[in-house]
Amino acid sequence: MNSKTSILSALILLGSLVATAQEQIPLLKGKLNLSVKKGTMECDFKLVDMPEVADYAVVINAGMNMRYIRNIEDNYSFYYDRNYNDTISDEGFLYSIPDNTGKAKVIRKALQFSYVGKFPVIGDTLKSTNNLDWKGNIAFNGYSVRADGRQSAWYPVLYDIKKKKRYHQVRYDIEVNCSDCSEIYVNGNTPVQGTKAHFKSDIPAELLLYAGNYKAKNVNGTYFLNPDMTDAQINEFGTMTNNFKKYYESKLHIPYKYNITYIQTTPVSKRNAWLFVSYPTIVNIGWGDYGMKGFFSKKTGDWFKPYMAHELGHYYFGTYKDFNSELGDVLGECGGEYLSMQITREFFKDSMYNAKIDEKIKSLKDFKPVPFAGIKNANDYGNRELYVYYYAPLIYTAIEKEIGMDNMWKWMHALLDTKADFTNFAYVEQTLSTTLNNDKQYQQIKAKYFTSDSSLNNAIATITGK
Repeated sequence: MNSKTSILSALILLGSLVATAQEQIPLLKGKLNLSVKKGTMECDFKLVDMPEVADYAVVINAGMNMRYIRNIEDNYSFYYDRNYNDTISDEGFLYSIPDNTGKAKVIRKALQFSYVGKFPVIGDTLKSTNNLDWKGNIAFNGYSVRADGRQSAWYPVLYDIKKKKRYHQVRYDIEVNCSDCSEIYVNGNTPVQGTKAHFKSDIPAELLLYAGNYKAKNVNGTYFLNPDMTDAQINEFGTMTNNFKKYYESKLHIPYKYNITYIQTTPVSKRNAWLFVSYPTIVNIGWGDYGMKGFFSKKTGDWFKPYMAHELGHYYFGTYKDFNSELGDVLGECGGEYLSMQITREFFKDSMYNAKIDEKIKSLKDFKPVPFAGIKNANDYGNRELYVYYYAPLIYTAIEKEIGMDNMWKWMHALLDTKADFTNFAYVEQTLSTTLNNDKQYQQIKAKYFTSDSSLNNAIATITGK
């Protein structure tokens, strides 16, 4: 590396550090008392160092009953508004404090929230529903509780309505008490054995919570909570994880910073099985062969590996870069799925990759998608699962055929590293057109895949050559 390159790299790094330092990240302080047997959560939290957001909401799970929202300085309990917005709320209500005019909102650097919730404990599968569990569910399964942070909002999450920015990644200094637990884990820390734990971090994280009666295993800094695998299988699983991470690093040229914590748990339903990620934690939810041991099963192993690659890809598309606006869900989920498809092609058989493409095409037989440029809100997706996991990855794959893999990886990097308040269609245009530096080629791609009502058929024709 020559001296000019070294200086340029140092300036880029310094700019990044300055930008990070200027961004104000809320600090969560307080206490959580819970019982995995009773399904109760009692929360007393202070959200401090909040950025001064004029048009804001604080999201808190709809199953929580508010005692009060207070001004920390004088313990004055505010009157508050509570409402639901299906494009913001997920599993929560939106709280805000109106001013005396009713036309604006009271802004505070710090607020105190006290609330309690009681949730169903479903430990008997004979009494559970067939398919009723999901990522944002605060799930008590009889021996543990599972709650993500972004969607379930078991702790207060500030939301900037104008910028469509959710401050679910927070610094924190909290106590967790659970008299009927043997292990307690909060994202960004190591698990603590016992009934009480104090968790603190200056590094922002989404506060996934997993507490209950289970065992934790540490393998070279990677934790496995409630593992259903042998020691040999755990080591093999760790090797796979590292290989996938190194591949992503080599293609995206962005370091993969975290050691992963894996959680294996069961759903509060009979038939649900899925994975989700709240970095640095990946959670697998499923019974039997759909537990993490399914990676080693002839029946489910081929299904499991690409799914794990998808969740590992969410470090980039979802954590390193948090997408917003009407296309935010598409860019985040499609980004993870597209990376998973590249892992499938690189590490496994071509037939497995081709089968994934064929599956997506067949699943979209009767789907009439709105092209990217026509999406104005999440309702325009039609069927969200088909849009973000099937249609959008085919659009990416067709573009890959047009521009080549080198440019495709450059575009993926641009999607991750380009600064913008809104990751909308203008953002997609900017990143791809800048990557190509060829307006004629970009306009052709835009017309075929981003604006045309025949975008799906165009993509299938490009991919299949028919």
